[in-house]
Amino acid sequence: MNKKALSPLMATILLVVFALVVGTVTMNVGKEYVEKTDTEETATEERPTGSSIVIDINDVLGDDLKELQIMYITGKITKEEYLEMEKELIG
Repeated sequence: MNKKALSPLMATILLVVFALVVGTVTMNVGKEYVEKTDTEETATEERPTGSSIVIDINDVLGDDLKELQIMYITGKITKEEYLEMEKELIG
């Protein structure tokens, strides 16, 4: 019975390296999938979920319709309130 085995330290190191390799590969595949999906959504939808909106407040001040749109986008008013106030502004 002269069998040789891996030392516990070497086994632990190999398991950690294996876990890191599997995690890295999984994250890269997931990242490529998400980027591909995001590109497809952007092409087909006006504003996909999770997108960012940058607003320059200096361009908005004084324009009631733009201020109303910002209130709706930021969730300060409901869609119904937005539509009602928009009708009043537009006429």
